[in-house]
Amino acid sequence: MKKIRSYISILVIVIMAAGCSSNGDNETKENSKANNSDGQMDDELLNGSDEVMAVLDELQANLKNKAENLELIQKTGKDLEENWDEIEKKVEENFPEDYESIEESLYPLISESQKDQADSAKMKELVNETKEKLESFKVKLAE
Repeated sequence: MKKIRSYISILVIVIMAAGCSSNGDNETKENSKANNSDGQMDDELLNGSDEVMAVLDELQANLKNKAENLELIQKTGKDLEENWDEIEKKVEENFPEDYESIEESLYPLISESQKDQADSAKMKELVNETKEKLESFKVKLAE
């Protein structure tokens, strides 16, 4: 009888130990998945921000020869809007303050770029302002 109790006791301990270790593994896997998805989102936002920044650089270069590049400026403004649209929702959901800050200068810039008589001085100012905000946002993502 004592042997049976001993075997049962050992069996219960083994089962409990196995159950505890599998729960720990699951928690570790869940934490790892959460960290990976956050990291993946940050990578997506960094890549998207880089693309928006590249279009801003292109727009800035096009502004130097405004009279010759009116159509090019308008096209680049559309490209800017499309690139921002790709990451906009994620930025808005996860970084609402940064989203508002970036959009304060980005949307007026896009709007100005679509005009037939765009104010190049205003656009240059908005490009610089938007670039500064995007750089700050990218630094925040990299932390």
